[in-house]
Amino acid sequence: MIRTERYRDPTYLFALAGFLACVGDFAVTFILGALYPGYNFIDRTESYLGASGSPVAMYMNVWGVVFFLLLMVFAFGLRRTIFKNGSWEAIAAWCVLLYGLGEGAGSGLFPYDHANGMLTSSAKLHSVFGGIAGLAIVFLPFASTKIFLKEKSPAIHAYCRVVFFSGLILIIVFLISKGDLIPFKGLWQRLFILDYHIFISVLAVMMIKAGGGTLKSPEIAEGNQ
Repeated sequence: MIRTERYRDPTYLFALAGFLACVGDFAVTFILGALYPGYNFIDRTESYLGASGSPVAMYMNVWGVVFFLLLMVFAFGLRRTIFKNGSWEAIAAWCVLLYGLGEGAGSGLFPYDHANGMLTSSAKLHSVFGGIAGLAIVFLPFASTKIFLKEKSPAIHAYCRVVFFSGLILIIVFLISKGDLIPFKGLWQRLFILDYHIFISVLAVMMIKAGGGTLKSPEIAEGNQ
């Protein structure tokens, strides 16, 4: 009976959406990159996979929309579970949603195209959505430090701080590489994405534990006392 209740618990579906978004993003981009002749994972960003001249553009852009939908479900799940109460919890959930919107739907609907050596309107919108996604995902671990306080959750709080600073450094390096000041912009992009996708996966694990009754955010715990 307990096992049946667990499978009916939507918490597991919310967490699964987060896992699928994070793991799927790497799986899809690596598979599509392998199918794109001449594509170099180290030197080229993911945006090239969805550009109009790409042989895998349609698949990449469809994945972008799917990625957004998965993170939208995950963000909704955060508000139903570990980020249920409080303004910082709402901000963190919105960060996940905006990241999915910018990195997924924005990139999928507006390919990073060039015409006569210039960025097209689609590419400019792609960059705007990418900027929104970057700001949102950078702010997510910072907002999480306000949720998982050092006094109550020292390990999680420390991890949030590490991700905030490491992710910020990696994004800065990636932006410098986009200006061709240093090489390997594809590598730097994937490293900062990996940093944050691991963080989202950790939140998904915490969500599952909260659904199982073994872990709750400070606000939920106080509400049950």
